[in-house]
Amino acid sequence: MSLAWSVPELMQFREDGLSFNEEVVLPLELFRADPEIRSLLPVNVRGIVEFSKRLLTFHLQISGKMILPCAITLEDVEYPFQINTAETFSLSAEAEDGAEGELVHHVEGDRIDLIPCLVEAIMVEKPMRVVSEKARAQAHLSGKGWTLVNEETSKQQIDPRLEKLKKFFDD
Repeated sequence: MSLAWSVPELMQFREDGLSFNEEVVLPLELFRADPEIRSLLPVNVRGIVEFSKRLLTFHLQISGKMILPCAITLEDVEYPFQINTAETFSLSAEAEDGAEGELVHHVEGDRIDLIPCLVEAIMVEKPMRVVSEKARAQAHLSGKGWTLVNEETSKQQIDPRLEKLKKFFDD
């Protein structure tokens, strides 16, 4: 089974309902809009389809792991994710609204493909930055002319540009 169906194929399940549990390998080329996603392990997609008059709503649970660069060391970091989403498709040519604030996809060519929806959901879930456990364990990361400081250390340090002012008030 794949994650693409023709509308007549889906309509066969209208009475009994349709549920699925698939493991999908998403090619990295689909994520070229975000070069930080270095790799994506096979993604598990569970879902059920809700049928209404002119709408099909796919309630999806997407889980997997993506490989992202560490914000400090640029090493690979495995980032697990679990996404719950609903994707609604309109079977009629007329513009139709789903629930409040919900985006409704229009079926093109009598075929529904969930892969673009999965890619979009995963890209939205990607964090701005991740830090590896190795980088967190190293308390004092530094280099030539820089030192990594945390919030607590930052409060204790005096800005070197203001150091001379401190001496001015001691007189």
